[in-house]
Amino acid sequence: MLALSNETGPLLNMTLDAVVRVLGTECCWVQTIDGPRQSLQLAAERGFNSEMRREVSELGMAQGFGRQVVGLANGIVIPDLSRDGRYGLGSFGAAGYRWLVAVPLMTYRVHGVLGIASRDKKRLRKETPDLALVIAGLIGTALNRAGLSAGPAAPDKQPRPVLAEASQNSASPIPGKPPVVDILSVAEEIPPKKEQKPSDGVFHTHAHQMSAFRRLHH
Repeated sequence: MLALSNETGPLLNMTLDAVVRVLGTECCWVQTIDGPRQSLQLAAERGFNSEMRREVSELGMAQGFGRQVVGLANGIVIPDLSRDGRYGLGSFGAAGYRWLVAVPLMTYRVHGVLGIASRDKKRLRKETPDLALVIAGLIGTALNRAGLSAGPAAPDKQPRPVLAEASQNSASPIPGKPPVVDILSVAEEIPPKKEQKPSDGVFHTHAHQMSAFRRLHH
């Protein structure tokens, strides 16, 4: 299912429907990182009430919850929400949920958070956190592909720089990356190689002498 969609909204909604159906939980959600503001944004949810939406939307990346899952890429397992006061998730316990698992959406970087909760204590099994991490990895890969499939940026209408300009700006725009050289521009600036005529050096003088020797002894 994740491989069939490149649109973020439908992709997340279909995924959460599948998570609820397969795991038998009543609540799950996805938060993604808002790049410009570097904050967590609630992208999709199942089983939330208004207080839960407000509370989750206020969770920041610098706070305990965001720092653990996004900053340190660690999973969180809260087996008894009624006793938890560390992560500021009191609205889940107030809504009757018994346990909660939150894991990072990971590829080569963290894309956000996948959270799962349930009112049925028996739904929290030993393998649940590991299964949630696998699902989160699939979601992260799909989100990464969806971002790449949006297509390249609009083409630059400025004229291509010539080689002299490129040499003046040899610093790479990406730290740690080598500078990018426009191979086509470089090729256009190099004049075609002229065909050189053979010079009358030692080799050609020797050839003339051998020709005269053969005519003399013919």
